[in-house]
Amino acid sequence: MIKIVKQLLPLFVVQFFTWLALFALWIYATPVITRYVFNTTDAESAAFENGTTWVGICFAFYSTLAAFLAFAIPKILKHISKQQLHAIALLVGGIGLLLLFFIKEKYLLLLSFSFIGIAWSSIGNVPYNIISSIAPEEKMVTYFAVFNFSVVIPQVTAAFLLGYINKHFFNGETVYIMLVGGLSMLLAGIIMFLVSLANKK
Repeated sequence: MIKIVKQLLPLFVVQFFTWLALFALWIYATPVITRYVFNTTDAESAAFENGTTWVGICFAFYSTLAAFLAFAIPKILKHISKQQLHAIALLVGGIGLLLLFFIKEKYLLLLSFSFIGIAWSSIGNVPYNIISSIAPEEKMVTYFAVFNFSVVIPQVTAAFLLGYINKHFFNGETVYIMLVGGLSMLLAGIIMFLVSLANKK
């Protein structure tokens, strides 16, 4: 088990910052978009309803885009490594999350979420591809079982940490959580890029 953890540790670190960013998006997208794009905090208002509808559209958009992009991953992997592809996708996703801090027009949100869709396409595929390539066939199930903790741990962290940060450091200005998410995913991409360089040696 210790050997497995050591092998997976770099990917664990990448996953931690990746999923912390994703949970920041999933938890705070609605309050951010309704407040800073649709200019309302009144949950009973028409503007708030329009904002929540638009959040649903944006989420459906990036999920659909990711599903289509997944078909291109095998072709891309003929030219660059799994680690390089994942690093690039995470960096693009980080930019997408950072854009949510600046965007104040609803249609421009689609630009941000297209970047997030690129990242999501890789997140849902490439890490598992990496595990398959390094895990012995007889221990494949064990590797994936251990790897599942790389999603659970940031989920628990996000549930406690992001709310605390928002309350005590950002004074309830939830838009700053998008900066935290964006920087977190950028950090994940940088670490993944360093891992790709290390694997070349």
